[in-house]
Amino acid sequence: DVRSRNSAALVSKKWLCVERSTRSSLTLRGNARDLFMLPSCFRSVTHLDLSLLSPWGHPLLSSSSPPDPALFAQLLRHSFPHLHSLILYSRNPTAIHLLAPHWPTLTHIKLVRWHQRPPHLPPAADILPIFQYCTQTTSLDLSSFYCWTDDIPPAFKAYPKVAQNLTSLNLLNPSFPEGFTAQEVEEITKACPNLKNLFIACMFDPRYIGFVGDETLISIAVNCPKLS
Repeated sequence: DVRSRNSAALVSKKWLCVERSTRSSLTLRGNARDLFMLPSCFRSVTHLDLSLLSPWGHPLLSSSSPPDPALFAQLLRHSFPHLHSLILYSRNPTAIHLLAPHWPTLTHIKLVRWHQRPPHLPPAADILPIFQYCTQTTSLDLSSFYCWTDDIPPAFKAYPKVAQNLTSLNLLNPSFPEGFTAQEVEEITKACPNLKNLFIACMFDPRYIGFVGDETLISIAVNCPKLS
């Protein structure tokens, strides 16, 4: 396990070299302002978690975080050149706008935001940079990302080819208390015909207009025949 690898690396130089050259997953927990502490020895990392950097809850790349957000993004790219999976705390779209161009080969992206969505943002503002720069994305996880239901379909409409590449989509988000309407579910499934895994909060209450009924459930199976 991770702790055993870390403990062995502290007492053995040979194991330290092996640990640094073979580690594939890493979670950063330091302060985003401390650029000099950014590790540059884990070149084989393919999965990086940036959702726990402090000060937690603040935008990762902003005027109040690193002195130069663009430089910080370049340093991350230099330190982790082979990323395929990224977890990112995204208080606003700034961080993903700066990071996405540096990792165009990302295939799995998870956004995290437990604070309310900034009301001034246009629809899909947080998701569009992902589809714009990371065209090889096959897995998108928004289960821990506070947003609105109408943020999702516009992103798929803007980049239909990327949406068609998706094989896994997680929209089981607590910020959707009522869930997606029937129309939104149909739009999402039509845009992502190659999905193999779909997790989505639906509005089943018949008291609401646009509730998800049998016809919508059938359309999911028709639009996404590869679901398992």
